[in-house]
Amino acid sequence: MAQGAGFDELYKSLPQPAASPVASAPAPVAAATQAAPAAAVEREWLVMVFLNGRNNLWSSGIADINEMETVGSTDKMAVTVQLGLLQDRGTAARFLIQKDTQFPVADLVSGDRNVAHIVSPGVRVPNADMGSWKHLVDFAKWSIRRYPAKKIMVVLWNHGSGRIDIGGADNSGSELGIAYDDLTRNFIRNRQIKLAVDAIRSETGRKVNILDTDACLMQMASVTYELKDSVDFVVGAEEIVPGPGLPYDTVLGALAADPGMSPEQLSRTLVEKFHTFYDSNMAALVAMKALKSNAGTTLSAVRSSASSGFVSVLNAWAAEAKKPANFPVLKAAMAKTLAFEYGNNNGNGNDTSTSARSRDLYDFVKNVNAEAAATPALKALGADLLDFIDSGSYVIANVTTGPNAAYVRAKGMAVYFPKMVYDPSYDETLFARDSLWDELIKMMVTKEHNF
Repeated sequence: MAQGAGFDELYKSLPQPAASPVASAPAPVAAATQAAPAAAVEREWLVMVFLNGRNNLWSSGIADINEMETVGSTDKMAVTVQLGLLQDRGTAARFLIQKDTQFPVADLVSGDRNVAHIVSPGVRVPNADMGSWKHLVDFAKWSIRRYPAKKIMVVLWNHGSGRIDIGGADNSGSELGIAYDDLTRNFIRNRQIKLAVDAIRSETGRKVNILDTDACLMQMASVTYELKDSVDFVVGAEEIVPGPGLPYDTVLGALAADPGMSPEQLSRTLVEKFHTFYDSNMAALVAMKALKSNAGTTLSAVRSSASSGFVSVLNAWAAEAKKPANFPVLKAAMAKTLAFEYGNNNGNGNDTSTSARSRDLYDFVKNVNAEAAATPALKALGADLLDFIDSGSYVIANVTTGPNAAYVRAKGMAVYFPKMVYDPSYDETLFARDSLWDELIKMMVTKEHNF
């Protein structure tokens, strides 16, 4: 790619795909029809980053590619990126990330945001809808056919909303999702993440071992449960993810040094490196306003195969908790429970606003058990649920950072928790279908209006 070029020059420098472009989104993009290179060598890992920068996050996306290029792909690890930007006029780019020896990133906190410093070779993808799950699948097929590997991680990079729709995307309904494309006004609904990873497996024969959401507010029971039969591990944040996102340089550096990592080991590494970066750079991030002084960060990894067991224990507790007589106990506990989206402005983690829509499940149940009026039956079932979450078999890794010390109470799994209005789109989730959480929340919202 030409150095010192603007956006027009950047995309002109990329070769066109051999096949004709697609007619319209969300049809698969044409590049998927290209034949894979003959006898491609199978690597240990393929890391695919669907980097949707068609929004106000574009400069952070460029910085993250710069981080990836400090390591680059190796003979044991391939890193591919599909990059969409607001300035690309609908033409995305696909890259095999290579090590950048010309333009090292001087500051890994603020990043090198000069787009001309992307040195990895790429191809143009005309009419690419970065908010389409079908285009995510097409990118994965392109990557897997060219750079096959024994183990696969998919990273979804963008704004995220595990709970509610983000205004400015497709507002035809109240949706929950990720990968909001401000050009096409489309986004990937949470339930479409499952469609995507299932399609990747059926069309390539390769299972996605790790699904990482480098986006805000996605580590929720309703998101992870949707993927219980589709991926091995889900990595994500209960809270807002600051602009720098995942530290790709240290994550990929660790994987390059030990490409034999299992999916569980890499999931734990993602969480560990995230914590190290934010813990070490907290003061600098607050100073540059990438993190609020009353906030914090979270990241956790969940074992998908334990999701059914989690719902079983949760349902036993919720069946008791949703009895109307328990409403005063639940209401009191809710007011003390860690809320996300920086809703903790009083400094102790308790939310005093009316906008919080997700809270830490462990913290909530712990607060319920601490209420004097909680019944012995409710406390016993709550203890079982707390033990399950904290056992290490379901949430296999969890980290938090300050500056708000209240974040130590986050244990890796958030749940939908509206204060005033229940969003009917939540009923469409597998979690609502199989768990009693939706019934508990509906009871609380109804009682709140009548209290």
